[in-house]
Amino acid sequence: MADGKNSGNGTWDGVERRKMARYLGPVDVLAIAFGCIIGWGAFVMPGTTFLPTAGPVGTVIAMAISALIMIVIGMNYAFLMARRPQKGGVYSYTKEAFGRDHAFLCSWFLSLSYISIVFLNATALFIVVRTLFEDFLQIGFHYTVEGYEVYFGEVAVSTAALFMIGLLFLLHKPLLQMIQTALAAGLLLGSVIITVFCVQHLDIEYIIRTSESGIDMIPVIFAIVLLSPWAFVGFDVIALETPHFMFPVKRSKWIIILSILLGGFVYAAMTLVSITCVPDGFSSWQEYISSLNELKGVAAVPTFFAAESIMGMPGLWIIGLTALCAIMTGIIGAYRATTRVLSTMAEDKIISKHFSSTTNCICFIMVISVAVSLLGRNALDWFVDLTTFGAIIGFGYTSASAWKIAKQEKVRRVMISAVLGTIITIAFAVVQLIPKLTGFETMRPEAFLLLAFWCLLGFMFYWRTMRRSGIDDYGGISTSSTALFSLLLYSSLMWFILKLIEHAGPGEMRNMVIRNGFVFMGLILTGLAVMLYVQSMLKERQTQLEREKIHAEESSKAKSQFLFSMSHDIRTPMNAIIGFTDLALRDDADLEDKNRYLEKIKGSGSQLLSIINDVLDMSRIENRKMELHEEAMDLEKTASEMRDTFEPQMEQKNISFTVDTSGIRDKWVMCDRSLMSRIFLNLIGNAYKFTPEGGSITVRVSEEEKAGKTGDGRNSYVLSVRDTGIGMSEEFVASIFTPFERERTSTVSGIQGTGLGLSIVKGIVDLMGGETQVKTEQGKGSEFIITFSLLPAEPVEEKKEQVKDHSALNGARVLLADDNEVNREIATMILTQAGMTVDTVENGKEAVDMLASEEPCKYDVVLMDIQMPVMNGYEATRTIRSMKDRSFADIPVIAMTANAFREDEIEAEKAGMQAHIAKPLDIEKMMDTLADVLSRKG
Repeated sequence: MADGKNSGNGTWDGVERRKMARYLGPVDVLAIAFGCIIGWGAFVMPGTTFLPTAGPVGTVIAMAISALIMIVIGMNYAFLMARRPQKGGVYSYTKEAFGRDHAFLCSWFLSLSYISIVFLNATALFIVVRTLFEDFLQIGFHYTVEGYEVYFGEVAVSTAALFMIGLLFLLHKPLLQMIQTALAAGLLLGSVIITVFCVQHLDIEYIIRTSESGIDMIPVIFAIVLLSPWAFVGFDVIALETPHFMFPVKRSKWIIILSILLGGFVYAAMTLVSITCVPDGFSSWQEYISSLNELKGVAAVPTFFAAESIMGMPGLWIIGLTALCAIMTGIIGAYRATTRVLSTMAEDKIISKHFSSTTNCICFIMVISVAVSLLGRNALDWFVDLTTFGAIIGFGYTSASAWKIAKQEKVRRVMISAVLGTIITIAFAVVQLIPKLTGFETMRPEAFLLLAFWCLLGFMFYWRTMRRSGIDDYGGISTSSTALFSLLLYSSLMWFILKLIEHAGPGEMRNMVIRNGFVFMGLILTGLAVMLYVQSMLKERQTQLEREKIHAEESSKAKSQFLFSMSHDIRTPMNAIIGFTDLALRDDADLEDKNRYLEKIKGSGSQLLSIINDVLDMSRIENRKMELHEEAMDLEKTASEMRDTFEPQMEQKNISFTVDTSGIRDKWVMCDRSLMSRIFLNLIGNAYKFTPEGGSITVRVSEEEKAGKTGDGRNSYVLSVRDTGIGMSEEFVASIFTPFERERTSTVSGIQGTGLGLSIVKGIVDLMGGETQVKTEQGKGSEFIITFSLLPAEPVEEKKEQVKDHSALNGARVLLADDNEVNREIATMILTQAGMTVDTVENGKEAVDMLASEEPCKYDVVLMDIQMPVMNGYEATRTIRSMKDRSFADIPVIAMTANAFREDEIEAEKAGMQAHIAKPLDIEKMMDTLADVLSRKG
């Protein structure tokens, strides 16, 4: 038993099934299967097809053979339903066995079969009404198609039926199922009553006469058997409903067998009922059947005529209601089947995602059904062939999938039935697609034309979806598009040839070739254009995939090289930290030595932090998470601050260092201060590292001498950093801005760095919309030129640096929330030494609970880590701000976190925090921030 077994597709598991509504009992499932098998055709086909072709004996034998064939195929369905009871039915089975492309082809043509059943049964209401009430609904405008008059009143009735069923499917599926079960019961009961009353009047001589007429029974039986996919399609609908079963899915095998047997009984029984009596003026049922086209009303439908003749008016009403039950169960079952298939394909992103909505599927089915019903009943006979073709495709793929899965699971019994089912459906497909192969007409020219249009529509759906899909969704598209185009080409060609055969006269043939040639070429050229577009799109995506693969390999190689070369840079400060820590812990180290060791440890820690920050900044740039936060700033002052920062280092290395801002006319601009400073720091720092003693570095910031401002009101600026350092090779310049790249000369010479500084500069400049240029020559130095445009800003009065008053810290009560024990210990020691009282908790939930338990609130401030278990810092702060007691809700909360970027500061502010302290802790900044927040509170 594999009731909850995973299919391997990721589309099904036991949890999913338990979550879905389960409202279908065995009787309900039998009603779906049996009701979908039997439609209007069971009451009209005996007179129009079965009896004229094979007679009563041949039809009964053919139905028995057909039922046996369908049971073989049904066993394949039952096996897959029990093993893979997931949503999607045939689509899921085929996808698991053969892939997504075959699943699409199978489901697309099976949905054609189902949707054909919908409008074939919907328009059958025309015939029921005309048979029982003659011209009752022949009102409103009317017109003629293929010799059949279509009236507005009749189309309105079909549309109303489709609308009501669709509405119930959307609003109350269990109620719709109750209706279907009742209708199926009425269908079976009515068929039994009609059979019992009518067949006892059957004249055995008719059967004997037919048997002795010298007709070769094998070909005529074969002709009826060819219709079995059309006659029995519908039992397979239950495969789409397995997630809703209220009973073990393995019991569906007996439901399938029983539904097929009941379907075969109704077809055979109605065939016999049709010959129980004939109207006056006909000497035999053969004469009567051959003259049906000349009759009207009840007499035109042998089953109705027999019921009325033998049972009177009650018989007519019984068979009328029975036929109505057959029509409605067919519509309901095919409606739900089409919806399930389309939504499954949409959820798998193989057709438009809009079809994942049941409402959209219902509307799509209704629009097509109503539009097709306008063609009239005679024209719709073409769709019978399409129903057969779609069923064959569905049955064939299911049998083949059952064989593959049974082979994997070594279920020999199913392998045999699966092989038989596959062979049978292949034979059906060959006979269906090759006209006159067996001497019997299979698909008519119009059916081939409609099949070509359905292939073209499938192209359109698939093309539209693939345009909006990612590379991962392109598996199998070549197979699908090729198969669709091939079938489109073949169907169009068969339509063209068969129409040529119909018009044998030279004059008529010439006109037909000209007229239909345009349609033929239009179909082929449209299909070819779509296929070529899809193929080119696939090729482009594959090329993109190759490029991304190469890029990923190069990136991986670069990262590996970076990690290899950077290991030295990381180990250098780590070696210093560990080494000087060991020295400081020695007993013989005096106080002066210990202080010197601690200074070395602090310096090495800052160096290690710089490496980490470079890596994080590069990650933010690559993931497009770095954002600009523009504010008014003095560009000239920023450059001067950079001069003050680097001058001591330059003097130690005896480097001539110049910062020239004389070319700036408008120094106040709108810019991200921290990112602009980062550009200066990285470029000057890079120049300092690669310039030997006695060299020179010149930094120049100027405003371009153009006709004023750019078109958007911005001023153009140029930042140039020029050095007389070691320079770079032409080969390295080509990859200088690639992350993790460093030229070998720098690593050999022992110059430290991550190889990310210039990549970060390039990323920031690109974010600002600027341009980066490099001029360099080995042994002579390098010049980096940054060009960017900035909006002018109004001067802002600089805030004077004030000495912070830390008196508010003494005696302050602090609640510290941090999940790391070491972090809590360090922060507690710092805060306690500053005169504060500290309580600690390990997550945001504990912080909230601690605050809520105090009455009144005894804390002055909360220091909140962000990334904590149970409840993070943002969630905890929002919870605190939502407290009803304002003494709790208004308590200051300060983020104290390793999330140290500008975006993190903004996120903290949005959550309701008053300030942001970054880790590792800068004690002076930490105390200033606490003092500022507490003084504002006071």
